[in-house]
Amino acid sequence: MQTVRKERIILKKLIKLSRSGKQVVSFDELGIKDKFYPNELASKGLVTIVGTDQDDEGYFRKCNHLRITDEGKHYFEKRFEISKELMLKSFWLPIAVAFVTSLLTNGILVGIKALLK
Repeated sequence: MQTVRKERIILKKLIKLSRSGKQVVSFDELGIKDKFYPNELASKGLVTIVGTDQDDEGYFRKCNHLRITDEGKHYFEKRFEISKELMLKSFWLPIAVAFVTSLLTNGILVGIKALLK
């Protein structure tokens, strides 16, 4: 799951506040002026948007608070593991294969030269 920098900033603030015991945080407290990023985080399942100020019919007049989900709390741990796995598969493993291949190739060439002498 990919996130942009502003989403990660919001998520870090929410994680910090949830560790201090605050579960529901307003957009104003997080410094959010545009609702696009909280809606994106909610669509990814990292936060839930909480409404306040219910009217008589049970609908919320304002949906301007966020609550972090369990998946959101552990997002950065999961992201680190995915990055580590990606580095292993796309960087270190090809280097190791090239090194072993070079050793084998050079060993065979040295062996053939020794047999021809």
